[in-house]
Amino acid sequence: MLRSDAKQNRMLLLDAACNLIAQVGTDEISARDIADRAGVSSATLYRHFPNKQALVDSISVDRWERMSEWARGSRSSRAAVFDIAFVLDRFSRLVSDDAQFIQAAGLKVGATPAAIAPMREVFDARFDELWNAARASGSVRRWADPRDAVELVGSIRNRERRTPMLATIVGGFVAPQVDVERLLRIVHHPR
Repeated sequence: MLRSDAKQNRMLLLDAACNLIAQVGTDEISARDIADRAGVSSATLYRHFPNKQALVDSISVDRWERMSEWARGSRSSRAAVFDIAFVLDRFSRLVSDDAQFIQAAGLKVGATPAAIAPMREVFDARFDELWNAARASGSVRRWADPRDAVELVGSIRNRERRTPMLATIVGGFVAPQVDVERLLRIVHHPR
């Protein structure tokens, strides 16, 4: 378990790397540049990450860790479709907010780098549970596949069009009796 100051330094480094890479690309920055932007020493960077590539990979791993936590859901079969919409909404926010980083880092929709694979597997298992619960309750179409929903949402890059694009994707996999607009309103404005 990391101390709170170490955890804060790690987050500062992840944010600094994400911002710098989005601005100038991975080849144009050094570990020293990232440490300077984060306001920490290079020694602090190397305490957390063995090299720049490990830091870059950790940005994506961190995102998938958050996704995995969101995919725990409420464990109610009636709420599973809401949990799915919540996860996809949050994922679309991450992806659209980080669009420049994703492009500069060369990440591709549907391709999981090796460093990310273990956390992505955790996410996939949890998301599959939500999906199967929603399918069992009749809220998700039988032929729909959770991997397709995640890959499609992962391709959303335009912040201004994010919500209608998400609605189009969600509308494609939920059962006809599910009111997509109401579902997304609840996800966007939980009480």
